[in-house]
Amino acid sequence: MPLKTNALYYGGDYNPEQWDRQTIEQDIPLMREAGVNMATVNVFAWGELEADEGCWDEEAFSRLAERIDALGKAGISVDLATGTAAPPAWMAHKYPDSLPVDRQGVRLGFGSRQGYCLSSPEYRAGVVRLSREIATRFGSHEAVALFHINNEYGCHIHECFCECCAGEFRQWLQQKYGSIEELNHAWGCAFWSQRRRNFEQVEPPRATPTFHNPAHLADWRRFSNEQMLKLFRLEKEQLQARAPQIPITTNFMGYFPPVDYRQWAREVDVVSNDEYPDPADPAAIAEQAWSADMQRGYKGQPWLIMEQAPGVVQWRAANASKRPGQWALWSLSQIARGADGALCFQWRQSEAGAETWHGAMVPHYGTAGSHWKEMVDLGTKLANLSPVAGTQVQAEVAVMVDWESEIIRSTSIGPVPHSWMGQARVWHRSLFEAGITADVVGVDADLSQYRMVIVADLAAPDAILGKKLEEFVEGGGQLIGTTGTGRFTPEGKAALGGYLGVLSSLFGVNVEGTVYGVNAAETAVVAEGVNEHLGGSTPQGAPDGNPDPRVCRITAAVGAPAAARYVGIEPVDPALERAMDSLCEVRPALRGKTRADSIEVEDATPIAFFTDGIATDLNGKAAITRRKVGKGQAWYVGTDLDLAGRAGVLALVGAHARVRPVLPGAPAGVEAVKRGKVLFVLNHADKAAELSGMVGTDLLSATQLSGHVVVPPRSAIALWQ
Repeated sequence: MPLKTNALYYGGDYNPEQWDRQTIEQDIPLMREAGVNMATVNVFAWGELEADEGCWDEEAFSRLAERIDALGKAGISVDLATGTAAPPAWMAHKYPDSLPVDRQGVRLGFGSRQGYCLSSPEYRAGVVRLSREIATRFGSHEAVALFHINNEYGCHIHECFCECCAGEFRQWLQQKYGSIEELNHAWGCAFWSQRRRNFEQVEPPRATPTFHNPAHLADWRRFSNEQMLKLFRLEKEQLQARAPQIPITTNFMGYFPPVDYRQWAREVDVVSNDEYPDPADPAAIAEQAWSADMQRGYKGQPWLIMEQAPGVVQWRAANASKRPGQWALWSLSQIARGADGALCFQWRQSEAGAETWHGAMVPHYGTAGSHWKEMVDLGTKLANLSPVAGTQVQAEVAVMVDWESEIIRSTSIGPVPHSWMGQARVWHRSLFEAGITADVVGVDADLSQYRMVIVADLAAPDAILGKKLEEFVEGGGQLIGTTGTGRFTPEGKAALGGYLGVLSSLFGVNVEGTVYGVNAAETAVVAEGVNEHLGGSTPQGAPDGNPDPRVCRITAAVGAPAAARYVGIEPVDPALERAMDSLCEVRPALRGKTRADSIEVEDATPIAFFTDGIATDLNGKAAITRRKVGKGQAWYVGTDLDLAGRAGVLALVGAHARVRPVLPGAPAGVEAVKRGKVLFVLNHADKAAELSGMVGTDLLSATQLSGHVVVPPRSAIALWQ
């Protein structure tokens, strides 16, 4: 059941339980001034509502009912949370086993949030009891537009290693495998003497002397995701039984690894997401676009921004402030990419507690400053954008991702550290930089609407996906596959006979192996230009550093291509050369970054060859290939291309796919997205952007445009065409 709306939602988490009555009475007039039309209430109020097990605090419920009534009378819809994200103190003291246990066997204490074991019968009973009470009391209230179950599942506790979880893990494994012999085979337990004789010998992957069995870890990750989903379903059943007319959500967190959001999206009526880009990172807007395109791709429907920060956050090591105009600009960027509302955490900035210094719509300073003016300004803009509500974003390109493949790859021990969906993210970034809108889709997606599909480092494709991709290409689609794809079977074992596995025949190549540079082990890609150091690795090289050829007679003569910082590639296809030439005045080098595949060409045409750097020992072997299949083509890229390399390949393949930017020739810093009949033009740059051909009504300013327009720094237009 989708969220009913004829306008875009605006507002945020509203926590009146934190404030005195004098302050609370100021809230609704201020909300109306800002254009707020949705408030999320009761997210962390369990301790207020249930004084002891089964003992409801009627005064607290009365205050909650009063707030919901007041919001409704003011025309403000309520996103009513079940309040189960933070169990109360009495539960921890009455049922200490309900608290989670970490990998080292330490039971965590009370005094934070998400302090619950995923399998605790007492916690399960509590969430059923509370969600049932919430639905019974408020399920028929006209102001309640949405139910909000729990909050950010897995954010702090996505696994528990207690004996209760161990028992449920064994049951889960027994149901999956049927017999201990099947488990031993699936896990490869013949290695390192890990064969079990019965399921009682299987433990959670607690702290061990060295590496865990990867298959053990992968199943544990699947189990933990299922345990969280089981908790969600317990509440969902209570809400649907008493208020089936109210849609249900729970807030996602981008592409958070512990949770299979594509699976969860099938369980919610409305996808909602928390998004906290870092203002100190110039590429943050690209990462936000990736996340937005992923939320849209989960159900192919509009979604909600459930949380974002109107100001600074408090949880980073360094918490940068948003620049003037950035709050509205980043919100509008997500609206352009399919969001039907921009909510935030939170309405009023806390004066105490762990999130005291997290920004809010009403800051500590109050409403006299420029911050409040920005809050009101965005409310006006979103009200003007009501024709956008419920409309779709047009995309001709899809970037395919797969949680199962990521689980298998991320639990593998080597050959290099893995960045979660890292290659898919950087290819998406290159599409973003080129001004091309893309959907982020799963392996079960219908590909018929797309002209180009990118499968980057998708570790464990199965035969069903192979057939789907083959049909896509035969029908005229352009498919890009990259290094890392097909390394594993769907069962998580190494692909034998060639690392592309079931996709080898489609691309017409076989991957014998891969050479890696040491730089692949130093960093994992988080966003292009922003790297996350992976600690604990063995230092590379001898204590003296690089050999001195004057005195190091032997070691100075030893070649070490893996120490290079690049993969050299030479294009031989004229069309690829022209694509690289088109990027800038001086053709950039075509290069990879950290790895190169040893490719055996069987039924494809090489369009570029490896030369030097990390790929020195692959000199003269194919680096990029093309294979015609039916009406389309399958392109294989045997390295992790850098930004310029990806831009060149996308220019080439995009030309074959007849994919063009939304706004060709857009100035530097300008993002353009088409949603329904509205062209969003968002200027992220520090200087004004001049555009021509802008004819129509700018919904944001309610003015008519007749051609030339100047978009100031960190501002936007929304052109109804």
